[in-house]
Formats: sequence, C-alpha cells, structure tokens
Amino acid sequence: MLVNKRGMALSPMERNQGFKWLNGYKPLALLLLIFVFASLTSDYFFTWINLVNVVRQASIIGMIALGVHFVVLLGMFDLSVGSILVVSGTVIMICQSVLGTGTIFSMGMGVLTGCAVGFLNGVLIAYGRVPSFIATISTMFIFRSLAMWYGSGGAVNGVNMKYTELGHGSTWGVPNLVFPLVAVAVIAHIVLAKTLLGRYIYALGQNPMAAVLSGAPTRWIIVTAFAISGMASGMGAVFETSRLNSISTSTSGIFYELDVMSAIVIGGSNLKGGKGTILGTVCGVLMLTIISNYMNLQNVSPYLQGVLKGLLVLVMLYRRSRNG
Repeated sequence: MLVNKRGMALSPMERNQGFKWLNGYKPLALLLLIFVFASLTSDYFFTWINLVNVVRQASIIGMIALGVHFVVLLGMFDLSVGSILVVSGTVIMICQSVLGTGTIFSMGMGVLTGCAVGFLNGVLIAYGRVPSFIATISTMFIFRSLAMWYGSGGAVNGVNMKYTELGHGSTWGVPNLVFPLVAVAVIAHIVLAKTLLGRYIYALGQNPMAAVLSGAPTRWIIVTAFAISGMASGMGAVFETSRLNSISTSTSGIFYELDVMSAIVIGGSNLKGGKGTILGTVCGVLMLTIISNYMNLQNVSPYLQGVLKGLLVLVMLYRRSRNG
C-alpha cells in the first residue's frame, strides 16, 4: 500500500499526482509498443533498409510538425503548411534552374519564403483579428494557386543533381535528412522549455486572458509562432525538393496539414492549446509513419490506410476529452 509522508494511505488524487510525470512519456510508450508489434509480426519491418525508409518518410512531415507544434500550443491552426511547402519549393527550384544560384542560397531562399508566408499568416491573425482557421485556409488556396500558375499545374524541376545528395545520401549509414531534423527538434525543445518565448506560448495557450493581463506581448507571440511554422514548412520544402530535384505544384504537399495535425494530436498535444511536447510530436509522426509502412508491408490497400489513421486520431481525442 502506498503511503504519504504522514504515513497515511494515498488518496486517489495523490496517487494520480505521483505518477503525473509519466504522462509526458505516454506517446513514447505507445510508439515503442507499435514498433515492437510491427517487428514481431513482419519479417521485413525490422531491417536496416526498411528502417531507413521509415525515417526518410517521416522526415518531411516531422520537420513541418515541429513548426506547427508552436501554433497548436496557442490553441490555433495552420492549414497552409502544404501550400507553403509548394511555394517555397518552387522558389528553390527557380533559384537553381532559372537564376543559377548555388545550393545553399537557394535553400536559404526557400526557408525565408516559408518564414515570410508564415509571418503573413501571423499578421492576419494577430493584427487583422482573422481566426487562424480562416486565415490559413485562405493563404492555402492563394499560395497553392500562385505556384500552380507559375508551373502551369506541373512540376518545376531543378538542374543541380548534387542537390539530391541531401535527400538520398547518408552519413555513417544514417540518412542525411535525420541530422537537421534532430537538430531542429532539439532547438525547438530548448526554445519551448527554456526561453521566455516558450513560457509566453504555453501561458497564452493555457489562459489567454491571464497572459494579456500579465503584460505578455500576445500579438508578437502569435506572429512569431506562425513565422516559425512557416519556416519549418520551408525546411520541409528543402527536404522534399532534395529528394525529387523538383516540386509538383499540383500534388506536392497535398494533405500534409492533415498528417501534421494528426501526428500532433496522437503525440499528446491539446488542440485547445497550452499542452504538448516536442517529444510527443516526434513520437506522433513516427507512429503514423510506422503504421503506414507496416500496412504497406502487409499489402493493405492504400485506400483503406486512412481508416486506421482516422480511428487512431478519434480514439486519442476521445480519451483526451474523457480525461478533461
């Protein structure tokens, strides 16, 4: 029997508080459970080639999700990430194939483009007082259309074949895309856990009115969060274009916003804001990727794979609502 410092039996509330620190590791535990199940029931899943493939598949959605995580902590949405990826990827390809710029410069311009579009989203929401759902779904249509207009609905191709070494190459047997993804995840965790901006974001998500009354620069926080989300989508564009050496203006980034939001929800974040961790989001991305990979290995129809993803998100949201 568990007892407290006074030698008395712990009440249910005290027992829950004692194990409260474990809540942050639930997504990691679920990820390990899914990983073990897939390894034991598939002969091919737990092979180096397949695991590398899983990591590559998770890299683009993972990078975008790290940025959108900041927005979700505010209790807001960013549905424009797929379109930001497309317009950023188009800029990268234009820089390389039309302007003839170097690889580093073109990647920088792609990331900067994503950050600029995210900044625009933030301004619309913070200063224009447009709801995040409306603002980002509007820019989703606008920037997708602009990219499709430039590319005539087709692909915009690059000419620098060495550029694909980032997307397809590896170092010490580890895909190159893993290293920037891990670095950004660590930086995002430090920003949210150790900086004033992170404390402001959590405070604004948990209690907007209290944050305003405490003097928090709420508009600046919102603009910064959406700029970070856009910048992450720009980095995702670097990942996508480096794998294909092109960007499809009509199909690239389609439904990425749904995959990202699903991963964040599965990772334990609260869509109302104020709750969630970078570790949880990373785990959510890996869970969705492993599930898709496993179903492919088991020859499950790709048309049915969304059913399991949808049910998983529904169960997580239901459990979250039941737990308050």
